[in-house]
Amino acid sequence: MSHAGTIIGISDLEVEHVERDDNITVYARPANRPPCIHCEHDDVKIKATNQRTLKHTRQGNQIMTLHLKAPKYYCPEC
Repeated sequence: MSHAGTIIGISDLEVEHVERDDNITVYARPANRPPCIHCEHDDVKIKATNQRTLKHTRQGNQIMTLHLKAPKYYCPEC
């Protein structure tokens, strides 16, 4: 887990960048693709990507907002 991942407390995320002003804004995405949940095939494809916004936690007096790219996967084997 990266140093930024340690601060966020969520493993398997790749932090793209961090903005600091009145609040802390973190942009992240999954570090690797999981296998298919139905057949365990490793070569899943990304069908689409949604962005989810979470008010994650407080770091001191600043609210940390996490913008997470959440991919939808497609398995060519299923």
